[in-house]
Amino acid sequence: MIELFNSKKIFYFSFTFIAIILLFVCFYFDGTGGSGDSIFHYQYAKFALTHPENFFNHWAKPLFTMLAFPFAQFNFIGIKLFNLFMSLIACYFTYKTLKKFEVDNCEWIAVILFSITLYVTVTLSGLTEPLSAAMLMFSIYLITKNHTISGVSIISFLPFVRSEGLVIIGVFLLYLLVSKKYKFIPLLSVGHVFMSVLGSFYYHDLFWVFTKIPYAEINGVYGKGTWLHFAEQLFFQLGFIEYSLLILGGISMLSTIFRRKDKPQYFNEKLWLIYGCFIAFFISHTSFWALGIFNSMGLSRVFVSVMPLVAMIALDGLNFIEYLAFKINTKTAAFIKYLILIVISILPFLNSPASYKLSKDFELDKTQLLIKDNVAPYINHYHQNKKMIVADVSVPFYTNTDVFNKSACNMFYGNSDFYTIASNEIVVWDNWWFGPVYKCISLDSMMSIKSLKLDTLIHTKNENGKDVQYGIFIKR
Repeated sequence: MIELFNSKKIFYFSFTFIAIILLFVCFYFDGTGGSGDSIFHYQYAKFALTHPENFFNHWAKPLFTMLAFPFAQFNFIGIKLFNLFMSLIACYFTYKTLKKFEVDNCEWIAVILFSITLYVTVTLSGLTEPLSAAMLMFSIYLITKNHTISGVSIISFLPFVRSEGLVIIGVFLLYLLVSKKYKFIPLLSVGHVFMSVLGSFYYHDLFWVFTKIPYAEINGVYGKGTWLHFAEQLFFQLGFIEYSLLILGGISMLSTIFRRKDKPQYFNEKLWLIYGCFIAFFISHTSFWALGIFNSMGLSRVFVSVMPLVAMIALDGLNFIEYLAFKINTKTAAFIKYLILIVISILPFLNSPASYKLSKDFELDKTQLLIKDNVAPYINHYHQNKKMIVADVSVPFYTNTDVFNKSACNMFYGNSDFYTIASNEIVVWDNWWFGPVYKCISLDSMMSIKSLKLDTLIHTKNENGKDVQYGIFIKR
């Protein structure tokens, strides 16, 4: 009976069960895990062969585009499958790392990680965070296996998947210094050197990895928030139980740090590569958003990149509770542990801030349905073969237009391209991106432009009751 439910079998059963469920969701539901960035990353990968410059676009993340573009050729379902594989890989190497650390209850890590709704919803998207999480956990695992050359070399490419990779590299540098592994430090530059040389054939600039960074701006266009923003967002994304476990995990690590006895094996790896990376990531994003710098949008989804670390720290918190409960008796400790795991598992399906919202998380939202069912068909019927000037990338996505083909589509980024248009062009204005984000161009302002005439206005109410409008303007 004990052999039937050993640690290894528990993990692989839960891991396989979760993978099967997510594969079903991936194919059955048509959600895109968000509209803007998720779709745009997919489009960069989809059209990369037609537009090779996409492979070296800093915003699109070169390594992500290079790895994802074969999957994107199978349309959006392909890139969702790619990210699902990445999230599963991240979970697998999280488990293997925990086994190496000899952490108790590591067999439950898949349950803890995939009970975080944000991790699942971003998994089923075209976003870059799942690949970032997979690379991070694979690198950490390799280092714990003494494959330091491979581990450090892989992590050096992380900035070409997520910009916060530079922060993670900084923590890895500190780890190598503290661990006196000085000879491996130069390997942290492998990614930049490789990408610099590869991209120089396109840009004719060996330093393009620095000169083309789109976030190197002190004043962001998205505003700023409070210093507690991400602390609050993590609470809503994790739920009370896992958030509490995260805090308790931190407390357990502090107790280990200040313990006078000899530190456990792999202490430096756990302190720097697990706790250090998470804390540095948290502090960095908190600072960027509070100060309104580096074009931070205050999005909680960025934490998916380090969510396996969050799950590992939460597991430490669970073990800390079990350790305290053992002081009462063994049965009490087991009861509390399994009760916590059960609550964590069912919480995503209850009515709470940390629960799934089916129509929002896995299906197209009302704005996307408006574009797919009304805006795109109208354009394809009445303005077929006309060049579009748009701000919302969802419009060319649902009209099956190559967004990078300048003769078919032109993205508006706060310039004045739409003020004067030809008879074979249209402007697709919206109050979702075109208006509020880029120069606050209202519908009245658009109506007042003498060279433009409103052809039609399509609108709906979104999930929050806000009126979403899409106006199609033609030459007057």
